Amino acid sequence: MNVKEDMLKKKKEINEKTEIFIFVFLAFILLTTWAMTQPFNSGPDEQMRYYVADYIYKHHGALPGGDDPAVRNKVWGISYAYYPVVSYMVSALFMRISRLFADPGYSMFKIARMADVLFVTGAVYFVVKASGKLFPKEKYSREVRWLFAALAGFMPQAIFVGTYVNTDSLALLAAAMILYAWASYLREDWTWKNCILLAVGMAVCALSYYNAYGWILCSFFFFCFTVLLCREEAFSQRVRFLFSRGAVIAAVTLVLCGWWFIRNAVLYNGDFLGRKSCAECAEKYAQKDYRPSLYPTPAKLGWNWKDIILYQDPGWYHNWILTVCVSFIGTFGQMEIYMPYTVSKLYMLFFAVGIISVFFVKETFDLRKKMYVAQRKAVGNDRGKIKTKVISREWNKEGIFHLMMVFLIMIPVFLFLYYVYYSDNQPQGRYLMPALYPLMYFVTLGWNNILTKTVKNEKVRSLIYRVLTVLLVISPFACWAFLILP
Repeated sequence: MNVKEDMLKKKKEINEKTEIFIFVFLAFILLTTWAMTQPFNSGPDEQMRYYVADYIYKHHGALPGGDDPAVRNKVWGISYAYYPVVSYMVSALFMRISRLFADPGYSMFKIARMADVLFVTGAVYFVVKASGKLFPKEKYSREVRWLFAALAGFMPQAIFVGTYVNTDSLALLAAAMILYAWASYLREDWTWKNCILLAVGMAVCALSYYNAYGWILCSFFFFCFTVLLCREEAFSQRVRFLFSRGAVIAAVTLVLCGWWFIRNAVLYNGDFLGRKSCAECAEKYAQKDYRPSLYPTPAKLGWNWKDIILYQDPGWYHNWILTVCVSFIGTFGQMEIYMPYTVSKLYMLFFAVGIISVFFVKETFDLRKKMYVAQRKAVGNDRGKIKTKVISREWNKEGIFHLMMVFLIMIPVFLFLYYVYYSDNQPQGRYLMPALYPLMYFVTLGWNNILTKTVKNEKVRSLIYRVLTVLLVISPFACWAFLILP
């Protein structure tokens, strides 16, 4: 009997690994095909970004300064060399390797894109791995896990950022790694493996894109809160654990990413983020109407948020707020290739219903979990009444996790709104990509709540999940076939 159970367990593990491989391989095939079939400069600012990768490739690994004329845009007066360049370094490595076999010539930009293809493929892998821990089989059906993986991994816009040279793809990989570390903690505690994974994820995040830094901030608070509040040992031991493992996490993170910020501080007179130096460079080299001091931002124009939200540029299909929403779901090319509006509406409706449903599950955001004890009270000759009494309120790590996930949605939204008001009112939903995974997590939770309560037949419910998952996976394939290829 034990041998039979062992064989069944091994067979189940092999099937699960096969499913994960197929899912991730589908993403890789789509990303590679999309990246190889769209022309140069098919993503926002790809040409400017490619300049940095090409410079690193041609100068044998040397990194350009932010104001280097070789990478500086003549209109905006800046370059993406002021931002973290690790993504471009990997692109340059692929370009260098390709020269060992052949000279791609003009198609070298396609080789550079393979870095982004692999970043998003890696993100899909970590999302799938995290889904198994976020939705454990003891509480959820396996179909719920795959619904989340399809939502988070195959969002058309998330796939698109893996098909051209950029740093958003690396930010997605970092977010997925951190999410997996958090999910692993929920099931396994802060083991050394999870601590190191968290540190690597935060380092990668620091070297990706600034709008993803909320994942670093929330990781700090999540680690501290869960160690100090949720561990069962004495408080002094918790503090010792916090500082010992926290120090290792900080050290690994700084060793992996600190070099970039030290370099910035040396090059730009202490400006370790490079933001101030970038603005000064724009003021010096940009064309007159594009200098920060003269560029017409909403703040300078005296617009209120109603003006911004309802504004519609002649080149947009929708007003500002709708353009943000549809471009978060999927708008391609240089923000000129739109998905059918009906499809975008269906996505938005699906998200809205799922999010709203989350708030009908009271315990989702409970920071304290109640511990009950049943007491039997004798009443005359009756058998007695059962009365429950709350005996303790322990901190709930699931509640803390959900609170942090809310902050992970709010932080990129606030950063985006600040950028829109004071810098540029571009309605690009890709700036909200760091909120993708927590948002899709809540959407999945919400739909699980709806279907569990409304569809009692387990086979029917399973079929609904599978149909939704297949449609979500097919969606970006359809975008490539019917929008990109034509």
